Amino acid sequence: MHKTYIIIIFAFLGVFGTSLNAQSKKDFKQLDSYISKYVGEFGMPGFAVGIIKNGEVVFMETYGVKNMESGKKVDENTLFGIASCSKAFTAACISILVDRGDLNWKDKVVEHYPEFNLYDPYLTAEMTVEDLLAHRSGYETFDGDLIWYGTDRSTSEVVERFKYRENPYSMREQFGYSNLMFIAAGELIESVTGQSWPEFVEENILDKINMEFSTTTNKGFEDNKNAAWPHIDGKSMDFINYDNIGAAGAINSSIKEMMNWASLVLDKGKLGDSTIFSEKNYYKMVSPYTVLNAGRAEKQGGLHFSAYGLGWFLKDFKGMKIINHGGGLPGFHSKVVVVPEDSLAYVILANQLSALVPAIDRKVLNFFLDSSDTIDWASKYLTYENGQKEKQVKIWEQFEEDRVKNTSPSLSDSAYAGIYEDKMYGKAKIEISEDGLLITLLPTAKLFTSKLEHWHYETFKIKFNDPFLPAGFVTFSINSKGEVSGFKIDMDAPDFHFHKLDFIRL
Repeated sequence: MHKTYIIIIFAFLGVFGTSLNAQSKKDFKQLDSYISKYVGEFGMPGFAVGIIKNGEVVFMETYGVKNMESGKKVDENTLFGIASCSKAFTAACISILVDRGDLNWKDKVVEHYPEFNLYDPYLTAEMTVEDLLAHRSGYETFDGDLIWYGTDRSTSEVVERFKYRENPYSMREQFGYSNLMFIAAGELIESVTGQSWPEFVEENILDKINMEFSTTTNKGFEDNKNAAWPHIDGKSMDFINYDNIGAAGAINSSIKEMMNWASLVLDKGKLGDSTIFSEKNYYKMVSPYTVLNAGRAEKQGGLHFSAYGLGWFLKDFKGMKIINHGGGLPGFHSKVVVVPEDSLAYVILANQLSALVPAIDRKVLNFFLDSSDTIDWASKYLTYENGQKEKQVKIWEQFEEDRVKNTSPSLSDSAYAGIYEDKMYGKAKIEISEDGLLITLLPTAKLFTSKLEHWHYETFKIKFNDPFLPAGFVTFSINSKGEVSGFKIDMDAPDFHFHKLDFIRL
């Protein structure tokens, strides 16, 4: 996230080329040198890349450190948060249940998970199992993510609170990337099996494909000597617990063990003599369900289609299907790519959100599929990333220019103090401290606390404790009696919809 959506979309629009027959050891050394060079130029803490070709792991290299403070090197067993690459594991779990006959893809969710309840009764009644996994639920991308992020709410409470979010679209009308629907899919699994999503995915996938050190929680990672720490702008940050995102993004794994997962997908649900999910359901998961914008689809090397399947993004290049998914959380970035027709799969893991991940994605695909493409894509992505940082500086320069000088709040500090509530998110507190007014969003108190610095009129500037979030604004509403009735938050954080929260004074 942190501009992740922009970076991921930028990566999806990449183009690739024609196939090579083989790569020499010299070529792999050049690839290794290229990655190593740009890990340095991007200022990445840690990075790992693994590649499978024709059924063999032909490349597995690690770069940088687990933690910039400790300086300890990343190795092939270092655990990274894989974030939304977890979604494909959840789709595979559902496939296993379909294979067993415990449910069907077209079943209504409420048939198996009666607690499922959305704002729109029609969505509640008609949402199918496959709808949960296809990002076509009627919600906008990232709707409701503030319910879980940085809170100690359970997955069931996260889904329960989502009923207060009104859906802006009809079901199946358009794409809207929804972590909440995948969290609900985890609850569905528990409702059907009696096992929580972590228990089910561990027993039925991780354990069976020898991902023995991979986890569904990062609790205790502060003391885990082989855990990669999350970083922002080259500085390590505290771990944020993601247990309550569950089936949408809670898995942690290493480059070595992710090769087992990539092999499983490349072999259509089989690993050695074991079948984890059926070939029939493999094709179900990697078939298009929700159409995405592929541009004009006429440019040389352009995409002809782009879509979302069930837990996977899909696109084409010259008749070849590219199955892929990216993942991003504060301090972690990942990518899994499978090209069945070229017997190719690879994984990229990083402990900092960065355009280097899509850049190396592009580099690896060109390495195998288009040797004629000599463009230095990492250099282009670095320019893009630096441009985004400069853009943020200019935005705040413009804010300063537009600020109305020499104004003051219309009321005293005590008039703003009190408890406020947004139905979906929960309560917030405004209080008077030694340094003036202080705001705390109570469900996320550790991360979402800030001084309120007067900006102009009834607007105050905030900078939450969370290093992932930019500065923003709080604007209070005054009713006809001259009393504070509520406030809204304005923040350029595309991963989280602060602007949709409406805090009303209690």
